Formats: sequence, C-alpha cells, structure tokens
Amino acid sequence: MGEASTKGQAQGAHRSLRGRTRIVDARQESFNFLGFSIRMSTSWTSGKSYPHICPAPKSLAKIKDRMKQKTDRRLTPVPLVDVVKNMNASLRGWSGYFHYRNSSKALGKVKAYAEERLRTHLMKRHTISDRGTALKRFPRQKLYATYGLYKVPITAGWKTAHALA
Repeated sequence: MGEASTKGQAQGAHRSLRGRTRIVDARQESFNFLGFSIRMSTSWTSGKSYPHICPAPKSLAKIKDRMKQKTDRRLTPVPLVDVVKNMNASLRGWSGYFHYRNSSKALGKVKAYAEERLRTHLMKRHTISDRGTALKRFPRQKLYATYGLYKVPITAGWKTAHALA
C-alpha cells in the first residue's frame, strides 16, 4: 500500500511540475528563476559571453509595492520609528537576497525608490505640498542619519558561479 501511494504522489507531483517547467537554451533566450532574470550577454570590454544575472522585473515591482504599502498615507499617525523599522526590514531582506552579480542597477533603483517613498511619507506627515521644499527639508543624508533608513548597497557582490573557484 505504501509503495503504490508513493508512486501515485510522485506521478502527481511530476504532472504538476510539467505545466510550469520548460527547457530553455540559455544561450538563446533569457529565463526567470527564483526571482532572478538570467540571460547570456557579451562583455563590451573582452567580447566574451557571460551569464547576466539580475533581479527579475516582477521582483522589482514587488519590493516597490511593499515600500508603497509600508509608507501609505494611512500610516501617518503611526510613529515614524515604526514606519522606518518596517521599511528597513523589507529592504534588508530584499537586498540581502538580490545583492548578487549584475544587480547594481536594480539595487540603485530600489534605493532611490525607498528614499522617494520615505520623503513622500514625511511630506504628508508634515503637510508639505512642494517637492522642492521637501528635498531641501529632507535631503538624502538626513533620511539616513536622522531617520535611520537602511542604506541599500548599490554595488553588487561578485560571487563566482564556477565550481572550481
């Protein structure tokens, strides 16, 4: 009985995987895997091919949506320390996972978006309607030093994917 049910479960699992799994020639087309977009690119300096690994557009959209939720207008009565703490937790987790290979551009976008969202939240909190005034009152350095926003690293760590390295 145990062996027959195990075979049935294995076949069922194989059937469900088959619908989402596809075989791709990575040299010809890109694919997404575990939140990363992977494609082969050619180096402009050496002319050699290399795997270009960066966060997928869907992953970027998710973190931006999460930042928007964490700085929502309805959260203005919530203490600012809690708002920033929630933002920092999401930013740390996301950047910790995606801080890899060719992610510098994406990390820079996330960092800029987090700064913009916190500044917008502060504008609502202090009833400032002019963005220029907000930029003067809440400059980038103040967001990090005074309010404690997590500084997303914008230079990705280069870890080799080679087994012998």
